[in-house]
Amino acid sequence: MPVLIVASAGTTNAGMIDPLPECAELARRHRLWYHVDAAWGGAAIASERLRGVLRGLELADSATIDAHKWFATTMGCGMFLVRDARILPEVFQVAASYMPSHELAIDPYMNTVQWSRRFLGLRLFLSLAAAGWAGHAAHIERAVEQTARIRQELEARGWSVVNDSPLAVLSAIPPPALGDARAVVARVLRSGRAWVSLANFEGRDVIRICVTHGETSDQDLSILIEALQTPA
Repeated sequence: MPVLIVASAGTTNAGMIDPLPECAELARRHRLWYHVDAAWGGAAIASERLRGVLRGLELADSATIDAHKWFATTMGCGMFLVRDARILPEVFQVAASYMPSHELAIDPYMNTVQWSRRFLGLRLFLSLAAAGWAGHAAHIERAVEQTARIRQELEARGWSVVNDSPLAVLSAIPPPALGDARAVVARVLRSGRAWVSLANFEGRDVIRICVTHGETSDQDLSILIEALQTPA
């Protein structure tokens, strides 16, 4: 028997977003838990201009966002958010005589997965404290604009972009003269000038291109495009 619905708010391969409000309504109608995997695209909530693409996220019972993707933290820093905070101690509580825990609302021994836990939340706190909500909004909006520039320049050179995402990720197929996606990725990585990856989109090999670093410059984009265009 189904117990939950999981919707994606930004798939890793292509930045695709499920119809979040419709998924929420389906979960409500059948009294199911509604979880949104916003690991990749969740940071768009920082931007007033872009957060509309996540409409329906606010209806979730729980959601995940990876801070190490668009919130400028290091690998391993992620967030698990719940509508009802009482859920956390109910799920994660462990009783042990050597580790008394009584404060359900504030005791990390009662509401996190790990006990000997690294303080990864500090990295996110410092990132938000340094840049502020407005700083992260500007960073995310700029990344989306830079991705749009990459798309425009590649399409002008005969490339096909097969995903339609409002986020900063492209799934692209090179023109035949440059070889297949696998060969182009291998050449770019071998050159050491840029980094892209091979991904699968609707059964086809594609080149995955994304912009997440806040210091990515227009010159960096030009280097990437030139590397992608370099023939065998």
